[in-house]
Amino acid sequence: MDRPFHSARPDPLARPSPGRRVPALALVLLPLLFGARAALGAEPAAPASPAPPLFSIPQAATPLPGVLTSGQPTEEQLAAVARAGYKTVVNLRTAGEPGTWDEAPKAAELGLRYVSIPMKGADDLTEANVRALAEVLADPQAYPVVVHCATSNRVGALFALKAFQLDGASAEEALELGRKAGLKGLEAAVRERLQLKE
Repeated sequence: MDRPFHSARPDPLARPSPGRRVPALALVLLPLLFGARAALGAEPAAPASPAPPLFSIPQAATPLPGVLTSGQPTEEQLAAVARAGYKTVVNLRTAGEPGTWDEAPKAAELGLRYVSIPMKGADDLTEANVRALAEVLADPQAYPVVVHCATSNRVGALFALKAFQLDGASAEEALELGRKAGLKGLEAAVRERLQLKE
């Protein structure tokens, strides 16, 4: 009886049997091929987690979980913040400052806790103001919270100083947090208080 003929070469299209080993070169090349496909966009990246709503408020940012920093919100934007579940508004603007409006009664009407820490500029970057902000942010019942001034510049300055003076952040980390929270024009004054050179 004749035996069936078997080629010395394996059939490249044949599936390997369960007991067959995958060549070592394939183990090296397969991850590289899949990595190249992903890099070329052949495979979609995982979707990023959705950003919190910023309500179209000028200079709005979320530098920390549960904290929205911003410029001046309008009455409509404040109402949107309340509808979204925010519980506290901290206003760093002074009474009568151009572009301000009487937020306290509107906040009360909307069920928001309203805190005023009036600051005009660099001279108001005091330990007392830093501690006043820290007291609000230390209260779990305050969250989520909105902290605003006119452009978020004073907000960023106060956040940087709080991080450095009370939270144990390095000067560089504190400055970075301040920038995320809106620090711009007061950066030189903040750097001086952080003892950071330009």
